[in-house]
Amino acid sequence: MHDAPRRTSADAAPSPPCRSLFHWLPFPLAAVTLAGFDGGWHWLLDLTSHFRWYWLLLALACLAASWRRAGRVALACLAVAVLGNVWPLLPYWLPSAGGSAIAAPTAAARPDSLSIVSVNVLTSNADKPAVLAYLRSRDPDIIVALEVDTVWAAALAGLADRWPHAVVQPRDDNFGIALLAKQPPREHRVREFGDAGVPSIVATFTDPAGDYMVIATHPVPPKGPAYARDRDAQLRAIADFVATAPLPCVVAGDLNATPWSAAFRDLVARGGLHDTALGRGVQATWNARAWAPRIPIDHILAPPGTEVLRRAVGPDVGSDHFPVEAEIRLPASR
Repeated sequence: MHDAPRRTSADAAPSPPCRSLFHWLPFPLAAVTLAGFDGGWHWLLDLTSHFRWYWLLLALACLAASWRRAGRVALACLAVAVLGNVWPLLPYWLPSAGGSAIAAPTAAARPDSLSIVSVNVLTSNADKPAVLAYLRSRDPDIIVALEVDTVWAAALAGLADRWPHAVVQPRDDNFGIALLAKQPPREHRVREFGDAGVPSIVATFTDPAGDYMVIATHPVPPKGPAYARDRDAQLRAIADFVATAPLPCVVAGDLNATPWSAAFRDLVARGGLHDTALGRGVQATWNARAWAPRIPIDHILAPPGTEVLRRAVGPDVGSDHFPVEAEIRLPASR
């Protein structure tokens, strides 16, 4: 009898593709996780911060599949990826101070509250009846509409019976904007924040509990270094405006930034604003046309001390964005 031949490394069975994937994936996951914290340094690093929800899911899947076989370095990278993404996401899962239970989406607004809907209608969206029907069903006090061209301006004019007070700045690109209100603003103006040349609307409203301002805005998307600088400059200018405004400010619109990006964090910190989504989970608004990626880039921000009675994402209305809805009670000491 002869001894069985020794098995060389060349004869070893190849590792399954999934095992190879989980062997190297921890390292880029840790890299993109850490890169997102340095978004203020470079726009490409900031892009990685938008997908923290996805990095976390990948890291957890990788950990579940390979934790018994992974080396110490790989496990350390996975720990960085899990903890580094859980930490920024945690405030959106934990109950928010001052928040109350979420009412049903069709619940009538409380008489002492302010209800707002922000919707990026998508310039090319042909399903205008769906958008108008949705707005009538929600019946908010204030509507912020983005990507409004002349055709959309005409369609929104059909809501004048419910929202007779409208400030509309249509454009033939994707940066037309409109603000519709049930009550007349005390004053309003269309102005530009930053140097991108896109309009925002600033309106002041009178309320028995005290006046307040609404800023409707839509910065350019960070598709390159120049666009990223323009977006950041616009959000920074809005933050400075809010910080020095004589009245409490509500900021609403498609900000083209997730809560974890450097530009958004700077806006909230400099402006002293409260994200109404805190404690409500990760409420993704874009891309409505695909299962992934879906990230929260449409926002309603309120003054500190605001009580958030309801915050939700609306249904598919034919746009590539889902609407975002909030019912809030502004602080009484105004």
